[in-house]
Amino acid sequence: MCMMCNGLTRQEYWGWVRGQVLRYGWFLQAVEGAGERTPPFAYTIGLSRWDHPEIIVFGMHPGCDHEAVSPVAEAVMAGRRFDEGDDLSDLYEFAEPVELLWFPDSSTHLHLANDMYRGAGKPPVPALQLYCPTEVPLLRRPA
Repeated sequence: MCMMCNGLTRQEYWGWVRGQVLRYGWFLQAVEGAGERTPPFAYTIGLSRWDHPEIIVFGMHPGCDHEAVSPVAEAVMAGRRFDEGDDLSDLYEFAEPVELLWFPDSSTHLHLANDMYRGAGKPPVPALQLYCPTEVPLLRRPA
């Protein structure tokens, strides 16, 4: 169950997430789905601090979303920059390619990331969608 469902105010939750971003460099916000037309999704908060688009992924089970996004987020914190269509084969061992697609309007889904990093009167924070072509779990390549 979510922390706000357990009594945290939006402001308290915002502060907690901010603390996680400051401690770890980024945070993954999961959002429950509400049926076939609105699948679950998760998105990063904090990659904007690294002058990088946030990452969003759709339709994964809780926990799998973190495993999917983590290699990209960790690479960003190590100095790598990604754009739509970049080769991710060094991050994932997967039969089909994992892709990054431009996410056109992050204000529709990345609410907390925009609350934290979108400047007044500025466009929504940039975002990339991590697209996984099958439901087979992703594996990190050995370091």
